[in-house]
Amino acid sequence: MEIKFAKMHGNGNDFVIIDEFQGEVVKEEEKPKFVRAIAHRNFGIGADGVIFVQKSKVADAKFRYFNSDGSEAEMCGNGIRCFSRYVVEEGYAKSPVKVETLVGIYELDVARNEEGWWVKVDMGTPKFDRREIPAKEEVWGKKVKVDNRGFEIYAVNTGVPHAVVFVEDFDFDVVKIGRAIRMSELFPEGVNVNFVKREGKDAFFVRTYERGVENETLSCGTGSVAVAAVVRKLGFADDKVVILTRGGKLFVEFEGERAYLIGGAARIAEGKIRAEELNYEV
Repeated sequence: MEIKFAKMHGNGNDFVIIDEFQGEVVKEEEKPKFVRAIAHRNFGIGADGVIFVQKSKVADAKFRYFNSDGSEAEMCGNGIRCFSRYVVEEGYAKSPVKVETLVGIYELDVARNEEGWWVKVDMGTPKFDRREIPAKEEVWGKKVKVDNRGFEIYAVNTGVPHAVVFVEDFDFDVVKIGRAIRMSELFPEGVNVNFVKREGKDAFFVRTYERGVENETLSCGTGSVAVAAVVRKLGFADDKVVILTRGGKLFVEFEGERAYLIGGAARIAEGKIRAEELNYEV
């Protein structure tokens, strides 16, 4: 069986796109193992996650996102930008695109200029209530000690739960410390962890350990919004925040309390997957 795919990325956060707009391609019960196989960097195509494009009864299209470990996530900021460019290019919708996700409907403006494709996402209002993150206790400036080093954590939900941790430098193991915080009992559903270094007025460099990927990624869209929301609430930035990542630059703008994520979406390859030759045991 051959399955068509597209490979896309938003600031180096990369995805395999499976088009199910005309009907189911991968059976629902087989999606987790399919995702694990196809996302593997050696035995598959390799990706931080897999996106399924589906029809929606309440929006222009439905966004299904799976982390590379096969777990389905509520939302992915970089992924939904790639998804929106894809549905516009394929003629399934016109900009602005309304997209159904597990946490509601998002509206995205998709445009192309001499620098490429740009997508502006209405990310809604960040949630700071610990019950909505969720967190077992208040995590706003909470001090923790990991690997004999002290950290101060701020938590917010921007579609998925995030911890924001300010640092003076990156002279530590981001994956090791990130995993320890991600697995903390503070967060019953786990958490994405963003380490943040200020680079100037309204500009911040971010490195993110992602839940579900269980590793550092080059960029995280919901993480970028989480950082912007926290620095704005703390008074470190105004309504326009520049987020610098290892994968490139993102912009977060606020209108009232609503956050908007602006970034690119690259479509780098297309092809066919020979499903019968995938290694489902890895």
